[in-house]
Amino acid sequence: MDRPILSTVLTAAANGVYPWSPDTPVKKPQADAQVEKENNINNNTSKPESGHNKPDTPKDDRKKFTTVDDSYFEDALFIGDSRMVGLSEYCEALDTRATFYAKKSLTIYDIRDKEWIQTEDGRKITLWEALEGQQFTKIYIMVGINEIGIGDPESFGAAYKEVVDGIMSSQPNAIVYINSIMHVNKEKNDNDKLYNNTNIEARNEAIKKLADEKKIFYININEAVDDEEGNLNSEWTSDGVHLKGAYYEPWHQYLLGHAIV
Repeated sequence: MDRPILSTVLTAAANGVYPWSPDTPVKKPQADAQVEKENNINNNTSKPESGHNKPDTPKDDRKKFTTVDDSYFEDALFIGDSRMVGLSEYCEALDTRATFYAKKSLTIYDIRDKEWIQTEDGRKITLWEALEGQQFTKIYIMVGINEIGIGDPESFGAAYKEVVDGIMSSQPNAIVYINSIMHVNKEKNDNDKLYNNTNIEARNEAIKKLADEKKIFYININEAVDDEEGNLNSEWTSDGVHLKGAYYEPWHQYLLGHAIV
């Protein structure tokens, strides 16, 4: 049934709307307006203003190399094979300041497992026994040439990690420097199926991964002793593997320029 015209007029008048009123929408009740406001807030997808509410950038606490003088090595320990023996014999600046535990034909497995350090009374002890009661703040390691042909780069890297972890446990205040395995010269690289720079680099990559640039650092000494082709400088070696006495100095200088303080 159609609603009477008079009834419609009276209802409109009760709501404040008269025939002469302008054509404007009726104001919504307060509750409806509040719901709409909340909906507008929830649907607001605008981005925060630039510069506000940005996540914090992670702090880079990796340390950087700097240059030092020879006094830096006064509380340093050098561990290594015949190449490290040469550094001790031909670099007086290091030999008179640092401690050397170095031995010809030494391997990472010897360092980890064997009694190889000779004491003053003629006994042989392990590295771990030698470190008892001593504290060094810098420890340099250089082995790897004698391990080529034993296992693979992964097992070599795993054994190296055990040694580094053991050193860090025994010497918690020390910085550990992993010296790269020194390359061989071009002639040996080209003709030796085992002792060549491809095999050396595979193992360097394995130990390079151990560096965290906080307490453990990898230093690539080949940058100091290689020729332009990436082989040990042939004029600096007599057997293609070991440096001549006069050419340990570039290694020494490289250490001076790659220190953490």
